[in-house]
Amino acid sequence: MTMKKIFLITLVFLQAAKICSQGFINLNFENATIVPDTAQGNSNIYASSAIPGWTPYISGVPITDVVYNTISLGDPAITLQGPNNAGSYVAPSGNYFILLEGQWNGGDAFHTNSASIGQTGQIPISALSMTFWGNADPSTASFAGQTLPLTILGITANNYKIYGADISMLAGQTGELLFTAQYGRANKIDNIQFSNLPIPEPGSLALLVAGGLLGAWRWKRA
Repeated sequence: MTMKKIFLITLVFLQAAKICSQGFINLNFENATIVPDTAQGNSNIYASSAIPGWTPYISGVPITDVVYNTISLGDPAITLQGPNNAGSYVAPSGNYFILLEGQWNGGDAFHTNSASIGQTGQIPISALSMTFWGNADPSTASFAGQTLPLTILGITANNYKIYGADISMLAGQTGELLFTAQYGRANKIDNIQFSNLPIPEPGSLALLVAGGLLGAWRWKRA
């Protein structure tokens, strides 16, 4: 049994326990409408249509456009990646995902030069964890200014990581959910979900996997 298959058992378990968000929308970025901002360039699109519900920021300053289906040559950028994108990326889930790129060409690490998207809403009262798919560094996610420590829960069928964060102490609170790529970082974000399951401890995860394997074995024999 490969690690990928084991992690996919965990994924099925987590998906079964997802709950609806309260006040948050477009958490999988599938509500995109591509409206070019012709005054700003061929690849610029209006953020309000491309990522409804979300506010894009460069170095903490709100902006009105994001970039579609291309990649940055060094400047910080928020890009919506969809079908036929320039990087030949496959979306972690569905058709669209967000690529956050911090400054990496020029400047220096003492400057912020970050790229972020944020949305204000209420974390569901019954939520114990938040998950998302993609590639990210440990400081990617925060809520109301508080960094959410990330745990890698598994891997998807197309080799993206499944991240989880314990939000049990934040349940019912209203604030901005923020995803950020700092200087020199590039983070892919998709399929954000809230769950009423806690983030499993390593021992619990092992038991979960064992239970899943046993169940699969019994089903196969039957």
